[in-house]
Amino acid sequence: MTESLYEGRVGLKVADTVRGKWALPTGERVSVGRMQRAGIHVPDLWVPSRLCRFLPYEQGWLVQLGRARAMVHSKYLDDVTFRGRTVVALQPGRSLLSFPELDDYLRIAVVIGPDQSAGLPVAQDAGEAAEQAEERGSSTSYHGANAALTPKQRQVLAVTFLHLMSEEPNPPNLAAAAATRLGTSEANVKVTLGAVRKKVNDERWMNLEKNDQLGHYLVRLTRTITRDDLPPHLR
Repeated sequence: MTESLYEGRVGLKVADTVRGKWALPTGERVSVGRMQRAGIHVPDLWVPSRLCRFLPYEQGWLVQLGRARAMVHSKYLDDVTFRGRTVVALQPGRSLLSFPELDDYLRIAVVIGPDQSAGLPVAQDAGEAAEQAEERGSSTSYHGANAALTPKQRQVLAVTFLHLMSEEPNPPNLAAAAATRLGTSEANVKVTLGAVRKKVNDERWMNLEKNDQLGHYLVRLTRTITRDDLPPHLR
């Protein structure tokens, strides 16, 4: 990322009060919401714990929404409403984010461009530096360890997505194939997959809708599930 070109600042207005202005951190994501570790902390009880977060990428900044919908206005977007969990690329210039589902008025102004963050305090999530260091030291640039899974869940996932680790074709029915190998029912496998998908979506702000997407995320992208999670006879 060219820092001088994609520097960013964020301004927060709640009701009639401007709460502050911050510089977006270089090369780190920063969260907005009621959770204590958020770099832009909004303590009001009607604000979600995870309202949104800003993610750096090689061409600027993205905003990833929490569960609440957001309306985005800029010279490129004219009051377009995005559903929760959506990731939106913010273009250079000024963008305004508002949240029509909240109980009161909250607006976030984002300005991206050269020298936009000069003299402003840098918004940083608590513990972000340690998390970034952990990610840089891992085998992937994505972090999936927050999704704490039980040994049983790990085994079911590993067996279900064994084809991804073995570079084999997808079984016609993932749950049925896994159930046969595990000696359990297809319904039990489906219940486990659904519970894990919900957990990952909640903890990682994801919007995984299908089991194929869950397998790609846990096996290929984050390497959360590996051959070590398989029953001994399948390793």
